[in-house]
Amino acid sequence: MIGILLVTHGEIGKSLIDCAAHILDNYPNSVESISINPTNDLNDHSCSISKKIQNLDSGNGVLIMTDIYGATPSNLLSKFIKKDKVEVITGVNLPMLIKAISDRKDSLSSLIHGSVDCAKKNIKKI
Repeated sequence: MIGILLVTHGEIGKSLIDCAAHILDNYPNSVESISINPTNDLNDHSCSISKKIQNLDSGNGVLIMTDIYGATPSNLLSKFIKKDKVEVITGVNLPMLIKAISDRKDSLSSLIHGSVDCAKKNIKKI
């Protein structure tokens, strides 16, 4: 199973995971979050991210999701990317996360494409 790590500003990641668990009626395995706060040392965050990646990788890779491209969380993550092993996508939203949790038996590449497509399809004007 592909591990999923949300690295976001504040508690956004934890809240998204809690919402997904409510909708899916089950708290997902191998899905965790790290809150990035500006008052914390960035080296401490890097160590935490590295440990979470190691814990979440059961051999199928880890998908990391973050909230805003170019912000501190996404900038921290660039050094962890390893093609087909650890990948990062930005713009995380609830439909994207639910899709990713539900489709983790696919390859990491397929999971990324499916999750991004789902996120785009679920942005609508009502």
